[in-house]
Amino acid sequence: MLRGIPFKPLRMRDLLRITRPPNGVLMIVAVMVGYYVQSARLPNLTESFLASVTAYSLTSSSMILNDIVDRHIDAVSNPDRPIPSGRISVREAWVMAAFLGVVGLASAALQGAYTMIIAIGFYTLATLYNVYLKRRGLVGNMAVSASIAAPYIYGAVLAEGSVGLTVSVFALMSFLAGLGREIVKGIPDVEGDATKGIRTIAVTKGVKAAARVGALPILTAVVISPFPYLLGMVGLLYLPLVLVADAGFVYSTARLLSNPSTGLRVKKEYLLWMGIALIAFLSGSAV
Repeated sequence: MLRGIPFKPLRMRDLLRITRPPNGVLMIVAVMVGYYVQSARLPNLTESFLASVTAYSLTSSSMILNDIVDRHIDAVSNPDRPIPSGRISVREAWVMAAFLGVVGLASAALQGAYTMIIAIGFYTLATLYNVYLKRRGLVGNMAVSASIAAPYIYGAVLAEGSVGLTVSVFALMSFLAGLGREIVKGIPDVEGDATKGIRTIAVTKGVKAAARVGALPILTAVVISPFPYLLGMVGLLYLPLVLVADAGFVYSTARLLSNPSTGLRVKKEYLLWMGIALIAFLSGSAV
C-alpha cells in the first residue's frame, strides 16, 4: 500500500477511477502507434512495459492533480467524483499523484535521455495547465492538446530517436481533435468554472460559441485525415477505419452544434472516435 492510503476493496474502484483509465490506455496505445509508425516494428517487451508505465503513470498523475485543483468546481458540476464526494481525501490524492509522477518519470529515464526529456517537458506542461494555464481558457486547452499529441512523439523517439512526417501528421490530427474536445469540455462545467474565474470559451463567450469554436479543430482534423492515405503514407486498411472515426466526429459535432447542452455526452463520444482513429493509424501502418 501507499503510505497513508488504506487500500480497502470497496475503495479500489474510486482509486482506479481517479486515474481516468480510458485516458491512460489511450496514451499507451498512442505511444505504441508512434513507435510502430516510425520504425515499422513493435517494441520489445521491456520497451513496451516501461513505455506503458510512463504513459499511464504520468497521465494518471496529471488527471489526479487536475481533480485536486478542480475539487471545488467539481463540487458544483460533478459532485459524484471521488474527491468532492469525500470518498477519497485530498491528502490521499496528493500522495497518489506524487507517487505516479515519480514512477512515470523514473520509467522514462530508464528508456534513455531523450525520452526522459520529453516526459519531463510534457509532464511539466500538464502540471502548469493544472495549476495556472487552465484559467487562461484557450491557451490552457492548447496545453492539454499538446499533451495528447505527446505520446506519438514519445513513441517515435523511443523507436529511432527522431520523429518522421507520418507520425507528425498523426500527432497534429490528435492535437486538433484533443483541442476541440477540451473546448467542448468547458460546456458542461460552465457553472462551476464561472464561480472560480476559469475563463473557458463557454464562460466568456457562451456555450453556443464554445460549441462552434470546439467544432472547428475537430472538423479540421476530419478534413486532414484522408491525406496520409492519399499521399501514400499509410495502407488501405487506414481508410475505412478513419472514415468511421470521421463519421463519428461529424455526427457528434452536428449534435453539439444543434444542442450545446449535449456537451457532456459529446465529449465522451469524442474520446471513442479518437480511440478508433488510433486503431486506424496503427492498422494503416501495418502494411
